[in-house]
Amino acid sequence: MKSLITQVGTYLTGDATAEAVLEYWIALSEERRSDVIEVPVVGSAGGRSSVRLTLGSMLPIAVMPADLSPQIDGDDDAAAGIRARAQAVTPAATTAFDSDEVAEAFDVECHSGLV
Repeated sequence: MKSLITQVGTYLTGDATAEAVLEYWIALSEERRSDVIEVPVVGSAGGRSSVRLTLGSMLPIAVMPADLSPQIDGDDDAAAGIRARAQAVTPAATTAFDSDEVAEAFDVECHSGLV
């Protein structure tokens, strides 16, 4: 179990979910975006609950290990959903030109006396 620490509270959640929330927070921060997510947590009475968290660059978050061993049912499913959202935010790297286009442009410049 891990604790998610925000400006408004501390929430106990599963290891995978906590790490996924942190990954999503980083992705959102890098893109200067924000989002609201639902995170499964263990309530004060020990029962399963959920909390809606707003994530973004102006909203600091920390993840700390908790000294409790029980995991939350569905931790992996929740983490997978949050990670999918993080991947949707992260821009895919693409090349501006094909290697053939670069070679062709180089040949044109060399033959036209531009270089």
